[in-house]
Amino acid sequence: MKFGLNGSTNLKRLAALAGAMSLAMAPAARALQMVTTGFSEPMNLQATVSTFDCENSPGPWINFEGAVTLGGMNVQMIFRNNINKDVHTLVEDIQTVSAVAAGTTVRIPKQPSHPFDGGTGTGVGGNPWISIQIVDTNGNPLSGEVPLGRCVQGAFSPSIDFSASVIGQALVEAVDCTNNPGPYINVSGSMSVSPGIKARIIFRNQRTAGAPHEAIAMADVTLFSNGFAFSFPKQPVLGGVGGNPWISVRFANPEPIGPETLLGRCVQLLPGN
Repeated sequence: MKFGLNGSTNLKRLAALAGAMSLAMAPAARALQMVTTGFSEPMNLQATVSTFDCENSPGPWINFEGAVTLGGMNVQMIFRNNINKDVHTLVEDIQTVSAVAAGTTVRIPKQPSHPFDGGTGTGVGGNPWISIQIVDTNGNPLSGEVPLGRCVQGAFSPSIDFSASVIGQALVEAVDCTNNPGPYINVSGSMSVSPGIKARIIFRNQRTAGAPHEAIAMADVTLFSNGFAFSFPKQPVLGGVGGNPWISVRFANPEPIGPETLLGRCVQLLPGN
């Protein structure tokens, strides 16, 4: 079959029409909204520190294991029928998503530590005084230094409260903005540790820090690497202030953290917007 100039033009028109139809039939992109905030997360370390080979050469060895318990993180979805909070007709509904449950515990596996195997410092003798401190991966202290005792005293079980910097992230999408039974919103996201967190084991030849002729050695064990994330799956949220409310997001643990973020009207979060 042969095509002249007009036939070629018709083919181009058909191709363009087919492309337009495929675009029209393609599913609309979701209007996924991302909200992030940084805050200080309370944590607690319950550790077991056991010592052995408390001799001058090759020096004391430590086994470290334990668990870190988190303060948790919630995502509050705030629905209002009016963006003006001062009007007398304001209706507000706050729904809380339990993103990372309070009391979530992360087990820290047993890790051997030796002051001169990946550690720093000078010789402290065979029976040093031992203490522990929580620091971030930049070396900044997150807790005070907690004395444990001398190496020959054996096993120690410190409990340390501290707070660490984390980043909360919420992903929000609207599923339905009708008045009854909606609107329906899906929320997912994560809480990530940044910077990371370490337990620092400190060895001294003197009981008191800064004493004359003091020698110090240190070794770190990792609790959370930088960027370690606690993710929470997609959860449906139902708001009860009408079909097309104004929607805001706020983090909490359990009290509100910082200001809320206004996302807009429900229909603005629907797929295709």
